[in-house]
Amino acid sequence: MSAPNPILGVLLHSVGAFSAACCYTPSRKTKQWAWEVYWVAQATCAWLILPLLGAWLTVPGYFDLLQECSPTAMRNSFLLGMLYGIGGFTFGLGVRYIGFSLNYAIAIGISFVLGTVLPLVWTADDGFVDKLPMLYAEWPGRMVLLGLVIVLAGIAVCGWAGALRERLSGRTEFKFAVGVPLAVTAGVLSAVFNFALLAGESLAKAAVEAGAYDLLQNNAIYPFACGGAWVTNVVWGLAMAARNRTAGEFVRLSDRHDGSLAFYYTMAVLSGLMWYTQFFFYGMGHANLGEKYGFTSWALHMAILILASNLVGIVLREWKGAAALPRQVVNAGMCIILLGILAITYGNYLGASE
Repeated sequence: MSAPNPILGVLLHSVGAFSAACCYTPSRKTKQWAWEVYWVAQATCAWLILPLLGAWLTVPGYFDLLQECSPTAMRNSFLLGMLYGIGGFTFGLGVRYIGFSLNYAIAIGISFVLGTVLPLVWTADDGFVDKLPMLYAEWPGRMVLLGLVIVLAGIAVCGWAGALRERLSGRTEFKFAVGVPLAVTAGVLSAVFNFALLAGESLAKAAVEAGAYDLLQNNAIYPFACGGAWVTNVVWGLAMAARNRTAGEFVRLSDRHDGSLAFYYTMAVLSGLMWYTQFFFYGMGHANLGEKYGFTSWALHMAILILASNLVGIVLREWKGAAALPRQVVNAGMCIILLGILAITYGNYLGASE
């Protein structure tokens, strides 16, 4: 096992978070597809094909290894992944109704808190635990706690900026009554993914013992955690396609000839690849944070994701025409989040140096 390197861990988390922030952009090129058709196509790539392929390529004898692993770990990771999957498609729907910036602020803010703090109180394997003292009993933990509070404040500021932008712009295409509940639901259930990973830790350890590179050990968990997400998303997506009579779009496009079917599937694969890339780099980032404060992986990933999502929102011209005040507020929010990330990173560095 290589020595932890928190700074490298944060850089790796950044790659994954920026990839995740961009994963919905290819959908803008698939206008003839109903949203549920696009979602099923990209979900199959992101949560089924790539996790299986990644595990097979990076874990020696992966499928034989599973026969020796705990069925309980596989089951718990899969079931928790199913709950995370519900958060996944409500998250995608939220983007449609309230835009990237505000949806990310609400959903990721909730996921940030729950996914970071709850594992210190309860895990699927161990039940109720008492790990909260590590946040205030020692100086590195107190620095981490300070960083968590700062990031949460920054996320709130970014969310305020998104809401302020829409209120001052007078635009009516956003549906807050629909989008906000979806974002809240997504935030609560998306946090469950961290529990799905924790439930599968024995699979990761078995992978390392089998010769897998320690930075890639989480690849052994993803077929279960992501597989559960795939099941819920595909069942929901196909049900929507049947209800809306859009299932035919899987095999043909309309007569408008806005691109080819092959191009649409390429966009879905690209979206799925970017989504899966966040998992791939999340695992490597997590391995570099070490065991003591490794629980902050989720917090760092979510914090960087907020930064990245706001930058993507700017690139996609969501802030075009916005008043000066919202733009100033979102810039302030991103600076606050960056300060919090630095504090969490420093706390991890101090913890790894002990």
